Parts: sequence; structure tokens; C-alpha cells
Amino acid sequence: MNDDATSLIGRDWASFLDLLDGAGWETPTRLEGWSVEDLARHVHWGMTLEADALELLAARSVGGAAAAAGAVGQAGEAAGPAGEASRVARGEPLEAPREQIVPALRSARARLLRALAAAPSDPAAPVPMPYGDMPLAFALQIFVMEAAVHRSDLAHAVGVDDRLGPGTHAAAASVLQAFWPVLAADATAVPPAGTGFLLRGASVSIEAEYDGAAWAAPTGPHAVVISGDDDAVLLAGYGRLPVEAARVRIAGDVALARRLKEYVPGP
Repeated sequence: MNDDATSLIGRDWASFLDLLDGAGWETPTRLEGWSVEDLARHVHWGMTLEADALELLAARSVGGAAAAAGAVGQAGEAAGPAGEASRVARGEPLEAPREQIVPALRSARARLLRALAAAPSDPAAPVPMPYGDMPLAFALQIFVMEAAVHRSDLAHAVGVDDRLGPGTHAAAASVLQAFWPVLAADATAVPPAGTGFLLRGASVSIEAEYDGAAWAAPTGPHAVVISGDDDAVLLAGYGRLPVEAARVRIAGDVALARRLKEYVPGP
């Protein structure tokens, strides 16, 4: 499990770095208000947060303190498990000048890969993320999704194929399904009670129904079905592709479909 995730994460962050070569820092991205530079600085924060989370996990695991110390890169020193027992992961803002962004990203990627290699094999091991402890197996899915989606964001900005990397679709779908109610908590609008959404690709499926108070598993027919290939469905679900795009098909209430990201904003 760890090896598969490490391979996908390492591949997509390497691709991100390759795409940065020749990209204009001020080039706009599909993320509202963000340039390529903004995206790159955010990615540094995200990779260092993920590395920190895994280093904390390793330090708290039996016999893991030495491995965690070896996983630390230039960003800082590993703290012992006694002093770090209650700390959650922290990302490191990148405030360096532009010419230092790519070297900093390479260093962050290397640190993350070392932390992945030092992580325990127990899929239930608790990873101390800022929003709560996550089982290692699910945390790895989050990390795979982050690398895949942000590589896609940069690919779109520089005008190349923005499909998610092979092997990442299941993780991206699992994360969107699990975080649907969390994302919806920031919504400024809700659909009518009983409204169910189904996002259906060739191999992925995400579904939820608003019961008038919260989002839960559907109890009846879906009012909205958004379908297409896995990439189109996931990019629409993550707000990267309009549901009106040619790659996406809508069945059911089109007006509700168009408001999907009002009901489930982000990430």
C-alpha cells in the first residue's frame, strides 16, 4: 500500500516540477485568483505538511523515532515523540523569492518521499493531520489526490493534457466521497431536501443526498446524475471542470447540477 502510494505521489510531483519548467509565474490558473506562482507556493506548503504528518507518525510509532529523524530534510529537525505527542502537522509557507521556488519544491518532494519510506506499514496508524487524525491508508489517498489534482491544475494552466495520472482516480473519488459533508459545511446554499447527486465515471462513483439538515447516503433516486469518463467526473466534482463542459453529461435536474459547487464548494 505505502509503496504504491509513494510511486504515484513521487511521479505526480515530479511531473509538476517538470511542468513548471518554462511556465510563466504570472500565468493564471483555473483556481480563482491564483497564478502559477500562487499554486507552486501552495504546493510547497502542502508537501511539507504531509511530510511533517508522516514524520510525526513515525516518531510516535514504536521504534520509529530514529526513522523519523532520518526522514527530515532541510526544513527542520525532528522532535522526539515525548515533545510532539499532541502536535498536529504543519505546512511551511514558502516566502522565498521566485528563483528559489523550484529548489524549495524539489527539497519538499524529497523530504516527503523520505517520510513515506519511513512510515509504518499499519494502515490504521493515526496520521496527525490539522483536521484530525486520519488512518494512514486514508491519509495516503489524500496525498495521492493532492498530487494528482494539483498536477492537473498546472497542466491546465500551461495548456497540456490535464487528465489525472493513471492509478489516481480511485483515491480522488474516495477522498471526495469522504469529505463531501465537510466541504458542504462551507456552503452558502443548500438544495431542496431529498436531493441526491450521483457523480458516475467509468470506474468511480460518488453519491450523496441532502436530507434537509445534512448530507448522507442516498435513500431514493438521484435528482442529478453527472457522468462522463473518470477524469471529467472527478474534475467536475473537484470544481476544476464546469458541469456544462462537453466532456460531462447531465441527467435529471440541470439547474441543480449547475449549482453543484455552490452546495459542495472547494477544495
